[in-house]
Amino acid sequence: MSNVEIAVIGRGLIGSAAGRHLAEAGHSVALIGPGEPADYATSDGPFSSHYDEGRITRMIDPDPAWSHLAIRSIERYADIEERSGIPFHTGAGLVYSGADPQADLAHALELDVDAREITAAEVAERFGIDMSSADSIILEAAPAGHINPRRMIAAQSQLTAAAGGTVMDAPVSALAPAPDGVRLTVGSDTLLAGGVLLCTGAWAAELVGVDLPLERSLRTILMAELDDGPTLPSLISRTDPATYEADPRHDIYWVPPVRFPDGRVMLKIGGYDPAASFADDLPTVVDWFRGGGSQAEADDLEARLREFLPDRTILSKDIKPCVVTNTPHDLPWIDWVDDLVAVAVGGCGSAAKSADEIGRLAGTLFTEEGWTDPVLELESFRPSDSG
Repeated sequence: MSNVEIAVIGRGLIGSAAGRHLAEAGHSVALIGPGEPADYATSDGPFSSHYDEGRITRMIDPDPAWSHLAIRSIERYADIEERSGIPFHTGAGLVYSGADPQADLAHALELDVDAREITAAEVAERFGIDMSSADSIILEAAPAGHINPRRMIAAQSQLTAAAGGTVMDAPVSALAPAPDGVRLTVGSDTLLAGGVLLCTGAWAAELVGVDLPLERSLRTILMAELDDGPTLPSLISRTDPATYEADPRHDIYWVPPVRFPDGRVMLKIGGYDPAASFADDLPTVVDWFRGGGSQAEADDLEARLREFLPDRTILSKDIKPCVVTNTPHDLPWIDWVDDLVAVAVGGCGSAAKSADEIGRLAGTLFTEEGWTDPVLELESFRPSDSG
């Protein structure tokens, strides 16, 4: 049985970031988690939504905390890419229409984000996107754009190992208290850790054995192969929450065309689905990933895509299931759940771009100094009903 100071469970975007930051700070770290299932239809999981080629990266956000998390993370992208030799970031820009875009723009400019208002006519001329129904549109310049989650995790994992951390490609099936730490069952091996950080998304509650206030929304995304046309930016189009009943198809986003493992270059679009169901247990999550998602939600996403891009042709398409893990306070839940186990879970559909800073902040819980951030308070990342 081997020993480490800190075991980070979950080799996703947040976990791999936490592992890197802790290892580079000189801690003995094991970054643990299985790779992507080879066959969704037969796998028992764990699954994850970061098995993907594109996620939006941006700094503009209605919530200042999310903006700070994103800005800090994005500032480190180039260093991570350079030191790992693995590129994962594309500064394609972002077209954004929020519920209160002027307020969001004012906040972004206070943080020195390169953003400006843009007209619907200019959006149509430059990108071929029809946003004529939007009240106001913001264009955020690079480094806004998108990241490749698979490649970013590979870069973080490589740097974790380079700093002396151990990367273990295996699931953790059990945690148990031990006289001198926490005993983990990792595949067929046993590991003793002085402390544990869980970055396991929708799978966290069952593993830690406490009731985590997380909501697991079962969602579907559509990938569409388009004909030739103008180069597209990332896009977010939101409507006022007060109009949900009148226009339930709000909160649409897309990642512009990127190359997927099958060789096709495809745009990925997702959004809010008022008919989305929720998972109360892991068997429901497993069944969702095995089942391939909702065709009805995919059809609605296709209709929205055709509205935004009326002059483009969809050459082929696929659908894919995912799970959005939400928290009661709409920020990642970063906190201790007992004396030796902490969590960094609940991406709320916005964590990919900010994962490096979320992981760094979570890792500070295990340091002698603890959480000392001058801007973001730990209390902000604790749900009010978490105890």
